[in-house]
Amino acid sequence: MMNTAFKNSVFGARTVAALAGVVMLAASARAEEWVRYDARPGSKVKIEGTSTIHDWTMEGQIIGGYMELPKGVVLDPSQAAVAGTKDGKLEAHVESSVPVRSVKSGKKGMDEVMQQAMNADKHPKIQYHLTEMTLKEPHAAGTPLQFDTKGELAVNGVTNKISMPVTVESVDKTKLKVIGATPLKMTDYKVTPPAPSLGLGLIKTGDEVKISFEWLVAMPEKSADAK
Repeated sequence: MMNTAFKNSVFGARTVAALAGVVMLAASARAEEWVRYDARPGSKVKIEGTSTIHDWTMEGQIIGGYMELPKGVVLDPSQAAVAGTKDGKLEAHVESSVPVRSVKSGKKGMDEVMQQAMNADKHPKIQYHLTEMTLKEPHAAGTPLQFDTKGELAVNGVTNKISMPVTVESVDKTKLKVIGATPLKMTDYKVTPPAPSLGLGLIKTGDEVKISFEWLVAMPEKSADAK
């Protein structure tokens, strides 16, 4: 008779192989059902705020992540409708992130103060996860597509739900530009508005800030060639 341990190991190996095959097939099927747009260079992010002495701005040029759209959905502003939406809702997957240290004011002292306030060493990225995307209708052909979005924004290790209007422009047949802006309060993310010691604590930063961005995403070259 076949040794029991040997038999179990053989059947176990076959089971693992079968499961691996199922996972690979599922991944392949999913890849065929979605079109992925990856982040590309040329993006911009800006944080604007106030202080007791002057308004301030920090800017960066790195937004990572991706957008996935159901196969067959084309975000073409030249068209009056977007195929694939249901009751205006577009099933899309979006994950994006911004390295905290990549957003700078041009002043080393201010950058260091803000990075410290945001705990950049412990939480090096601002991260966003989309949960809902709804087309504003009616859409006029030839104008940017307007969407109302809902998502989860993580800053300093704190995640909050946010709502944000965004527009989507078609750069070319393979590339999109997503533009948006939203007001935030630092304290909602447990970020203490800085009061730099170099100003003897007399310089205080306002709690409210505005984050705006232009995010470029594009299909991989192979996907673009197939269209």
